Amino acid sequence: MQTVSRRDVIRIGALGAGTLVLAGTGPTAAADPDGDPHFFLLVVLDGGADPSYMFDARPLSMTQAGKIQNYLGEEPGVWRGSNGVTTLATRLVAPLRPFGDRFSVLNGVYMTPSFDGHLQNMNFLFSGSPFGGDSFIPHLNSPETGRPPGSLDAVLPTEPPFLNVNNHSSVVPLEPNALEQLAQRLRAAEPPRADDGLGRFVRSRIAAAAEGEGRMAAGARRMLASLDQAPDVHRKLAALRVPDGDIAPEPRAIALIAECFRLALSRSAIYVLHEQFDVHDADQAKLQPKLFTDAVARIAALFRALVETPFDAKRSMLDVTTVMVASEFGRTMRAPEMPIQATGTNHNQFANSILLGGKRIRTGLVIGASDLVDEEDAPSKAHLAMDPALEKVMGRPIDCTTLSVRPVRPEAFDIEDYLTIGSVVNTLYAAFCVPKARYRSNGRNLPAAPVLDGLLA
Repeated sequence: MQTVSRRDVIRIGALGAGTLVLAGTGPTAAADPDGDPHFFLLVVLDGGADPSYMFDARPLSMTQAGKIQNYLGEEPGVWRGSNGVTTLATRLVAPLRPFGDRFSVLNGVYMTPSFDGHLQNMNFLFSGSPFGGDSFIPHLNSPETGRPPGSLDAVLPTEPPFLNVNNHSSVVPLEPNALEQLAQRLRAAEPPRADDGLGRFVRSRIAAAAEGEGRMAAGARRMLASLDQAPDVHRKLAALRVPDGDIAPEPRAIALIAECFRLALSRSAIYVLHEQFDVHDADQAKLQPKLFTDAVARIAALFRALVETPFDAKRSMLDVTTVMVASEFGRTMRAPEMPIQATGTNHNQFANSILLGGKRIRTGLVIGASDLVDEEDAPSKAHLAMDPALEKVMGRPIDCTTLSVRPVRPEAFDIEDYLTIGSVVNTLYAAFCVPKARYRSNGRNLPAAPVLDGLLA
């Protein structure tokens, strides 16, 4: 049989979205020890999508008063949660209404304490730090939560967003055509063996490097653990069957992700929508109705594919997968020194909208809200302290126990009063039984951000 060299792997991977990386995952527990498979899908709206074009809309009277740009030019409607809470939503979210009982809407999510750059906020979304760090996604799939042996931390069917996260090892950009070529080559090759001459030589060299302390030795020890798992990864990748290319991209992506989940190649996936939501320029901003029409159609297609794609004989993919749809931040209401009929928008880390649904999540809810809901709404002193020019909407204070918006206007800003991305991630941690030692805080010397228990099924 053939052998597949490292050069072959890099060459085949380069034909698609990126290079195939098979980093060591370390010792792992048995897959799904409780017989309850649980996976994670993150859909990223890259570039900072404006929630006012989706689930945190504003009335036309605000545009007429010169407060917020609105290139849709239509009055938003009401989106009512099963908990009785409502939000304004534009007609652009209509394709998601058939799945409205499959996800909950979180509005007014505070993303970072101070930073409002793409890199810092994307880092914060994944790692809880504007400067990068450990991504939360591998924590959902760690040995302590039952990650199967030989699995990868995450699978990306598109290129990953630009960020500085150092725990996204074991990531495979799943470009289908490149993956099909790799699987074919692996099916024609012997899995790596530890008992042949080459295997013994490689192991002895890595074992020598693993002796002692320091990063090099620690890395070598992880490589040794990876060598033990390499044959299993080889067999799983060789068994992977890429869906036919004659189906639409989103159903094809879900079918491919389902294959990876069934084969225990991964318990998580990231799907990035590159719709160019970063609309500082007025001409770019005027394209937002089309941008969101396309993006919402793709999100709806992903939900439809999750519902219609079987995981096994009894369950759909949505039955076994927790889904999160998020961007790195929201947008300002307008850009300064531009007329309201021709203005772009800047970055707003004080209010974002996130969708959560699927396994172990209570769905159909509307949670949280933002302020400045119309042209007469007065900001709190806390808002004015953070945003004196009033270019941004800000999340309103929330009771994380009851999930109800608090009818107060704080005199001073305290991040513990607000719904934060830290609480969203900690809620995911709770759903995946991640140890509390990993939970995020909302800032230095603060306790762990509260889990939204009312959002957990």
